[in-house]
Amino acid sequence: MAVILKKNEKVGEVIASLPEGFTEDQFIEKFAAIYPKDWERIEKSYREHMAKAKPGKKQPMPKPEQYLKNALKVFLASRSA
Repeated sequence: MAVILKKNEKVGEVIASLPEGFTEDQFIEKFAAIYPKDWERIEKSYREHMAKAKPGKKQPMPKPEQYLKNALKVFLASRSA
């Protein structure tokens, strides 16, 4: 199950609302402001993954901030390809 439905569409909308030369932190803040329910879903999914993680094993899901940074990088890479 996807953590965020229509992720690329939402990432694109957030980018369009930001000034040119925005930072990753600005992107995360704006995403959380525009899509608070999706941000909560990302955080909840991360907490659930952490609760299920076994000691000594690598966590399969990145932290919420990194999750959005990865989504941004994938989106930008697909636009430039």
